[in-house]
Amino acid sequence: MALTIVVTDDHDIIRAGIKNIIHDQPNYKVVAEARDGEEALEKVEKHKPDILLLDITMPKLSGLDVIEQVHAISPKTKVLVISVHKAHIYAMKAFQAGAKGYLNKANAGEELLPALAKIINGDVYLTSSVSSYLMDKALNKSKEKESEGSLFTVREQEVLRLVAEGKTAKEIAAILFISRRTVENYKNTLLKKLDLHKTSDLIKYAIKHKIVEIEDEEY
Repeated sequence: MALTIVVTDDHDIIRAGIKNIIHDQPNYKVVAEARDGEEALEKVEKHKPDILLLDITMPKLSGLDVIEQVHAISPKTKVLVISVHKAHIYAMKAFQAGAKGYLNKANAGEELLPALAKIINGDVYLTSSVSSYLMDKALNKSKEKESEGSLFTVREQEVLRLVAEGKTAKEIAAILFISRRTVENYKNTLLKKLDLHKTSDLIKYAIKHKIVEIEDEEY
C-alpha cells in the first residue's frame, strides 16, 4: 500500500515540481496539497498522512508552528521540511520542533526520494549542504578542544576549574588533597602559560572557554 503524502508550499510551481518527482513512485501517493500553514493542519487532520512535506516560510502559520502542532493532530505523520533556507539554524529549529528531515529546495530533485526513504525507516535526513557545514563545525570544535586540553595538565585543569568556581586556595587544597603552596604554584603556572596577570583573568578565561559554566540566578 502506498504511503500517503500532503505537500505544502505557498508556490504552485514548487508543489507541482514535488508532485512530479513523486508521481512515478508506486510507494508514494500525494493525497492533498496546502498553500499555507493553517491549510496544512486542516489537510493533516483530514487525511492523517504518513508524511507531511512542508516549507518553513508560509502565510498564516509558519512551518515551525505547524510542525509543533502536527503530532497532536496526527501522531504517525512524519514531517520533512523542504526549505529555501540554507542556514543551519533553520534546520536545527525544524528538528527541535519535531521534524524528521530537512531538505533544501535546490537539492530536492536529487535528495527528495532518498530523504523520504530515510524518514519512513525511522531515520532522520539532513540536506547535504547543511550536513557538510555541521560536520565541518563539529570537527573544528573537536580540534579546538583537543588543542585546548593539551595546553594544560589534568591537575592544572582541575585547579583552573575550581578557581573559576570561586574557590579559595585553601578550599582548592582541601578538595585536591594538596598543599596551599602547591595550589599557588599551579595558579602561577597557569598565569604564565596564558600570559595573564591575576586570578580574575583566569576566571574570565575559564568562562570564555567554557571550562566552567556560569548559571544565571533567579530572583
